[in-house]
Amino acid sequence: MAEVAGSEPRLPEEIVLWEILTRLPSKPLLRCRAVCRSWRRLLTSDEAFLLAHHRRQPALQLVTIGQAQECRVDVLNHRDGERRPVVRTDRHSSSDDLHLLAACDGLLVVFACGAYHICNPATRQRAPLPLLRGVFVCSLYPHRPSRSYRVLCGKGRVYYVYTVGSSELRCVGEPPEQWTTSDISLMFEYCYPPILVQGRLHWRPMALPGSKCDNMLVFDTMAEAFRSVRTPVEGPCADPFEMKGELGLYSRHGQTVDLWMQEDHEKNLWSFKHRIKLERPILFLVPDAQGDVFVISMEGKGGIGWHQCLKHLSGTVETRHKWSMPLNLTRHRFKESLIRHDFFLPEESNGGVDETPLFQGLSTAAVLRDDTSH
Repeated sequence: MAEVAGSEPRLPEEIVLWEILTRLPSKPLLRCRAVCRSWRRLLTSDEAFLLAHHRRQPALQLVTIGQAQECRVDVLNHRDGERRPVVRTDRHSSSDDLHLLAACDGLLVVFACGAYHICNPATRQRAPLPLLRGVFVCSLYPHRPSRSYRVLCGKGRVYYVYTVGSSELRCVGEPPEQWTTSDISLMFEYCYPPILVQGRLHWRPMALPGSKCDNMLVFDTMAEAFRSVRTPVEGPCADPFEMKGELGLYSRHGQTVDLWMQEDHEKNLWSFKHRIKLERPILFLVPDAQGDVFVISMEGKGGIGWHQCLKHLSGTVETRHKWSMPLNLTRHRFKESLIRHDFFLPEESNGGVDETPLFQGLSTAAVLRDDTSH
């Protein structure tokens, strides 16, 4: 600790800024801008600091809630059993539901009030995405060389890439022929968003004609090309996931879940890691970014929904939460970000800070606890 003559010992400012402030959530961090002018400049426009802050924010699961009065997207922190709303729409002013379509680096793509939007809940900025009308959204992902964000979307069997803030959709062609049947196309459109790992989008494995094991469709975001990859599992209940920057795959059978990790993408080498056995039948499972696992299961004749957290894939139940309202646990995660993006500038995209239609009546301080914790 550095000492100043005639005063109490103080931490060096570098430690305060880069080791303490970067760990704060966005809301209290923004309050720190009032401390002095140098902090205001740093916390508002210093790209290196804002990136360091984003990287140290927890990646929390997103859940959606639909009620008579409102539709919401909440972040779920399973370690303290709390939910915090980040986006909402009022059903009194709009009859449309709120649909969460994609999430990446603190940005959300949603369909609400009859239009597509990209938004940042931490800064309450949004911008319309009119070019996405008439297509289905697959994923939002960063393109590091151009420092842009892109949306992979499709219409029928043909896929397109849209650079957020641009004025065109670029055609990137069709997946391999066996992936272009109508049934598979509909599944990709409505059911299972792909998982982004190491610059590649991975869809849910499918049983293709003539294949013993399921195949996974992969889109390389740099080459903008599709390929098909053989997986080590077979059966209708297998899903990819990302954990600590690596691609994983889980296959569930009743109350048992097998977890695999891909060791080498180019050689397509997989290794079996864990087998988890639970007391209740599993409806949905999502490994989180910290190495824990979310499980939704049902209990009793009334079909009570439970959200459980398993500690480090061992199968041990760390926390268990029961909610009185139906929560849809999505495959999307949210990491707060205060990084600035040009497509939110009002003069370019009619974006900027705007309470409607996604943030009106939303209190960033609202915390909703579970009904029962065990």
